[in-house]
Amino acid sequence: MSSPAGGPHARSVLQRLLLALTAAASLAAGFVVVAPVAPPAGAYPAATVDLAGHGFGHGRGMGQYGALGYALAGWPYTQILDHYYGGTAMGSIGDPPMSVLIQRLDNLETIVVQERGQATANGGPGFPALRVRLVGPNTFEVTSGPGCGGPWSLVSPAVAGPVILASAAPQSDDRTTMLQLCEGAVTRWYRGDFAVVDSGGARTVNRLPMQAYLRGVVPRESPASWASLGEGRGMNALRAQAVAARSYGRSENRYPFAKTCDTQACQVYGGFAIQDQAGYRDLEAASTNTAIAETAGQVRVSGSGAVVATEYSSSTGGHTAGGAFPAVVDAGDDTPLNPNHNWSAQVPVPAIEAAYPGIGGLQAVNVTRRNGLGDLGGRVLELVLVGTNGEQVVRGSDFRVRFGLKSDWFRVTNNPSGGTSGYWVVAADGGIFAFGEARFFGSTGNLRLNSPVLGMAPTPAGGGYWLVAADGGIFSFGDARFAGSTGNLRLNQPVVGMAATPSGNGYWLVARDGGIFAFGDAQFFGSTGAIRLNQPVVGMAPTPSGRGYWLVAADGGIFAFGDARFLGSTGAIRLNKPVIDMAATPTGDGYWMVASDGGIFAFGDAGFFGSLPGRSISATARGIEGTGSGKGYLIATEAGKVIPFGDAPYFGDVLGAIPGYRGGVRGLSARYTR
Repeated sequence: MSSPAGGPHARSVLQRLLLALTAAASLAAGFVVVAPVAPPAGAYPAATVDLAGHGFGHGRGMGQYGALGYALAGWPYTQILDHYYGGTAMGSIGDPPMSVLIQRLDNLETIVVQERGQATANGGPGFPALRVRLVGPNTFEVTSGPGCGGPWSLVSPAVAGPVILASAAPQSDDRTTMLQLCEGAVTRWYRGDFAVVDSGGARTVNRLPMQAYLRGVVPRESPASWASLGEGRGMNALRAQAVAARSYGRSENRYPFAKTCDTQACQVYGGFAIQDQAGYRDLEAASTNTAIAETAGQVRVSGSGAVVATEYSSSTGGHTAGGAFPAVVDAGDDTPLNPNHNWSAQVPVPAIEAAYPGIGGLQAVNVTRRNGLGDLGGRVLELVLVGTNGEQVVRGSDFRVRFGLKSDWFRVTNNPSGGTSGYWVVAADGGIFAFGEARFFGSTGNLRLNSPVLGMAPTPAGGGYWLVAADGGIFSFGDARFAGSTGNLRLNQPVVGMAATPSGNGYWLVARDGGIFAFGDAQFFGSTGAIRLNQPVVGMAPTPSGRGYWLVAADGGIFAFGDARFLGSTGAIRLNKPVIDMAATPTGDGYWMVASDGGIFAFGDAGFFGSLPGRSISATARGIEGTGSGKGYLIATEAGKVIPFGDAPYFGDVLGAIPGYRGGVRGLSARYTR
């Protein structure tokens, strides 16, 4: 677990949440093949790999800053807990005992001081100080002294473990009734007693009631000062923290001799007070003690009544990571004094080269897979380091830990290959849903259209896109330039798709009869408009040079024009379902066709990497996109799923972002860094 630093809340979290959900509700449709961006040939163009990211920590369960944001927006702590811990309910456990491993003392001697001279070992006489050392298998030596530094006098040479060190004085909030644990130049006061056990070495365990334990946890995990924010509304963040910490602690059974530990690996636990070079200071706080008392016994439980492990972290970055609890938007995380909602970092290129020597000289850092939750497509699941000696696939979590990043939710801002790996999913109303590093530039989702949108094409740099409607109307967004349309023409057959030229200064439209309309620098190389077709044309793909294109019909018939080569078709094969789209390989020496059931037909240098029927997925396919390497593809379904094959990256899909989506996806377009 990790600890944040608090701050006031200046604007409405709930308003931002509503805006985010409203924006996410606008989706649209399309398909196109885009010329891939080749990996750079030279060295990385900067001394550091620059990153921009979100959040601090693993992002699972409750975000502490998010809890603060929601509390300041007026949410009670029960609503905060309901939001983050979906599928659980409130329960009660009373005040059970807790046992906490003090990890700093592993394999060391245990020394305690009792300021009233009442430190006892296994209920024996009282001493000012006691020292316990492991001297044999489950055998301990106990000595006494005047203080932490001795000198020591033998009390017992051989005591069977565990050795229980306690204070004979009735304990209260007065530190002189407690035991003081000696740790060299630092001493700490603890409530409860200590058990010293042999578990492959000496272990020191603090034993105390749950409520007393939480007094040493909650102010270490969430700042006690939050209680005064928002005219006291910040107190609900502390109440939520108290319940989460109680639940997490109760659910733990980490060791045979202790339920939990005292570090961030479990929950940070500091005890009652500390004396070090900075002097004496209390580690408990009145506000967090109040939050603990006001939620006494309260925990989160599953449907079976079991207490659940309520994980939490400092900052989710705006979206939880899922896992044991449903992933949710965390609009509360964007509270103004959260230093971790957005962050930047620089990783030295030599450090990456040293950590992964097999790649040689670093050339690019390409994110290839994300969890699909939130901005950029969510947390990095996988990235590829491209170097002069080859490539290496690295897990996002490993990259984060190795280079000390705040989270695994980030993007590369100075990648030489453009850093625009992502894809767009579009629906019939022209709304756009962007994943990965694909950006939203606008949509027709709020316009009344003469004809439905049925295709799109991104610009080469991924800085914009065109949408095309069935009447050939063109809608331009971002850096996409309007070069003409057939919106004012009476067409023999409706338009079924479009493709952009490699320069981005033109595009082709293709109609159902195979008629081609070329605009901007797109050249006309031929069409099937004057040919009687067995089946209608359903899509097209340009060659990498832009000097030719293929058309594909519903029966899988292929028509090649310009420098496009005919490499095979299914025109003479009886298909289970009609073909609905095609995509070309990066070399232009192959292509894939996809049928409406997700069946794949590969020709030329296009490899077969799987299909929807092959994965027993029953869905209606609406589009296919090949990867920049030619070693994989994505299939989009009408219901809003995006399914990767081969090395295709997955950054999320519509169903994941909007459960129960009913808009009707028409296809997808992609932009890759490799």
